[in-house]
Amino acid sequence: EYMGHFAGSREDCKMKALLLTLVVVTIVCLDLGYTRQCYEGKGTRKSVTCPEGENVCYTLFLVGPSYPAKVLKWGCAASCPKVGLGARISCCTTDKCNSHR
Repeated sequence: EYMGHFAGSREDCKMKALLLTLVVVTIVCLDLGYTRQCYEGKGTRKSVTCPEGENVCYTLFLVGPSYPAKVLKWGCAASCPKVGLGARISCCTTDKCNSHR
């Protein structure tokens, strides 16, 4: 009976170690509490700390057949925004990566 109890404790220990490993991996992968740094603004840009959950930096461009692409706006988003005709968007996920001018 003692061996059965010991074996059970050993399994419990393995399970606890596995759970602890999963928790640590989850925290590292989710970057809990981390906030992205992006450029933000219209016309002029400034470096900002994005709100929690907005980990995508973007640059919105106005594009047309007879003129070069022009930056309309920089900002933070939860995911890459969708744009319509006459616009192009560039998205990235590292700090201050939306430095286009």
